[in-house]
This record gives sequence, C-alpha cells and structure tokens, in this order.
Amino acid sequence: MTQTHLTRAANRGITLAELLLVIVIIGILTSISVPAFGRTVQRSRVNQAAGVVATDLEQTVSLAARRRRPVVLSVESAGIYTVRDRATSPNDTLRLRRNLSSTTGDFPGLTLTFSGTPVQVFPNGAVSTPLTVTISGGGHTRTVTLSAAGQVRQP
Repeated sequence: MTQTHLTRAANRGITLAELLLVIVIIGILTSISVPAFGRTVQRSRVNQAAGVVATDLEQTVSLAARRRRPVVLSVESAGIYTVRDRATSPNDTLRLRRNLSSTTGDFPGLTLTFSGTPVQVFPNGAVSTPLTVTISGGGHTRTVTLSAAGQVRQP
C-alpha cells in the first residue's frame, strides 16, 4: 500500500465539528417540537376530563333509574362534585365523589365550571335543571351538557 492510501484510511470517521453540528441540529428540532407536544398533551387532558365528566353524568342518570328514586348531583367546591341519593340531608348516601380540581384532583391544571347545581335527576331520566359543565386548560375548552331529558352530550 502506498503512504497516501494509509493516511486516508486513518482519517476515516467523524470530526468534532461534525458531531457538534449534529447535536445543534437535534437541539433545534427538539426546541421546535416541545411546545407543540405540550399543547397536544394539554388538549388530550381536557378531552379526557370531559370524557370522565360525561361518563359520570350518564352514570348518575342510570343510577336514578336503577334505584327508582331521585339522586342529586351537587358541587362541593371548585372541581369537586358528588352524587347522593336525595337532597334532604348532606349525610345521605354518597354514590359518587369526583375530584377534578386544579390542585389536588385527577387532572391538575384544569378548571371546571358548572352552570348550576344542585341538579336532581329523577328515575324517569328527567332533570330538574339542564346542566352545562365547562372544562378548560391550556387554552383548550370542552363542554359537556346534561339536557332536561337526561341526555348527555359532548359537542
């Protein structure tokens, strides 16, 4: 082998400059994608919380029908709601308690707003007052409605 051929063989590989260039490009691509990923995660959390609220409302209507007596959905505090057997006493049988508050709940950072409670759900599926629950967080908002006929909708 010639001296030129041996020198070229020894110089194969990557240089420090090339390695740094690749690291800089990866850093730039990561910094571009992280905010988009964060927005996607926040949107997913809002959608998931809306699904939980819709399921709870459907279970409340079903519970009233199965037990053949009214149940009451009420808000304890921001993001915490309960379903009890009836509205006569706060000591009545608790059937469901959900904590979706912004600090200690299942979905921290989200805000839940209820249009008006307490809401009585009767065994025939009728509701004393229609209810709208608004879930928001990170610039995303979803609403879940319980109609006067007991139908749950997530537009």
